[in-house]
Amino acid sequence: SLKEKYPDVNITVADFKNGKQEDAYMLGSRGYNNVAISASIVEKMSKDPAAATKYEKVISDMSGNADRIEKFAKENNDEILGAGVVIDKNGKVSYWMVGRSKDKIENPGTVYKEKVQKQIEENRARKKEEEALKQKRLKKAETLEKLLGKKSNGTDKNKPAEDVKIKEIGKGEQIDLSV
Repeated sequence: SLKEKYPDVNITVADFKNGKQEDAYMLGSRGYNNVAISASIVEKMSKDPAAATKYEKVISDMSGNADRIEKFAKENNDEILGAGVVIDKNGKVSYWMVGRSKDKIENPGTVYKEKVQKQIEENRARKKEEEALKQKRLKKAETLEKLLGKKSNGTDKNKPAEDVKIKEIGKGEQIDLSV
């Protein structure tokens, strides 16, 4: 039997009728090596060696789960109460963990409000930068237009107005813009 083959794993044969039953199982389980497996999967494992190999790998992984869970808990400053896996009647494997954070609990509304406020400030700063860049480009364009306008009107202080001449040739007019 599976329980004899994996004595350090808490194996429960169960078919949960709904999510509440599954949640109750998880919340009531202690330790890091819990396996809830559907009766139909146990039956399939007894008849199909490939299925047996697949699901026994999942079960055997749970026997060494304690070290991984404790490392995870330490890294995240959490207290893990229980962990395991559920193999449902369709063969879907779902890992789970129940715990609580040791960190100071913050009001989720406050955290959300601060996050949104930060995003608004970042957007304002970005728009301000974009507007400054736009103004700089506009000023540069206006300066360029003024320079070009002076050249074409002959009002450039460095060149006399005679440089711009209008000549009549044929039916149209031609402007000499020689500099």
